Amino acid sequence: KIKSLRDARQLFLRNIMHELKTPITKGRISAEMLENTKQKERLIATFEKLELLINEFASIEQITSGEGIKNVKPYRLVDMLDEAIDLAMIPLSQIEQEIEEELILHVDFRLFTTAMKNIIDNGIKYSIDQKIKIIATKHKISFISQGKPLKYDLSYYVEPFVQEKNSHNSFGLGLYIVDHIIKAHQISFTYEHNEGYNYFNFEKIETLE
Repeated sequence: KIKSLRDARQLFLRNIMHELKTPITKGRISAEMLENTKQKERLIATFEKLELLINEFASIEQITSGEGIKNVKPYRLVDMLDEAIDLAMIPLSQIEQEIEEELILHVDFRLFTTAMKNIIDNGIKYSIDQKIKIIATKHKISFISQGKPLKYDLSYYVEPFVQEKNSHNSFGLGLYIVDHIIKAHQISFTYEHNEGYNYFNFEKIETLE
C-alpha cells in the first residue's frame, strides 16, 4: 500500500510538471513576439521564473521519491556558482566571491546549482544591504549576508513553507530544497550568526585534488 501511494504521488507530480511545461513554453514564445517594451521584459522574466520553479519541483520529486542523486560527476565550483547566479537572476554587483581556485566537487550539477541558487536568493532577499558574500575552501562553502539572526534553529526553517510569526515573509520551499539536496550529497547544512552576519554553510564537502 505504501509503495502504491508513493508511485501515485510520483505519477501525480510528474504529470503536473509535464502539463505546466506546455503553457509556459507557449507563453514564453508569445512574449518573445511582442515589441520591445517593459511589459515584454516582465512577461519573459515571469515565464523564466515559472520554468525555474518547474525545475525545482523536479528536484524535489527526485530527492524525496527516494531516487537520490544519479548524475554525480566532478565539476568546478566556479562553474556551478556561475550557473547558480544566472539562475537566481541577480546582478554580479550584489555578490562578492572568495573561492580557492580550481575547487572541484563530485556532485550532481543540476541539483547542487539549484541548492546554491536558493541559498543566494534567500541570503539577498533577507539581507539588510541586498548583498551576499560567498567564501569557499576545500572543506566548506559559506554564504554570508548582513541581517538579523534567525529566531529559531535551522531545523525549523528547512520545513516547507515556513513563515515567521507576525511576518509576511515566507521562506517557501527554498531552504527545504537546499536541505534535501545537500544531505543527499552527504554534506552538512549548518547555520550561524556572528557580528551582524548570517552564515549558511555547506560543510564537510569532499573536493577532488
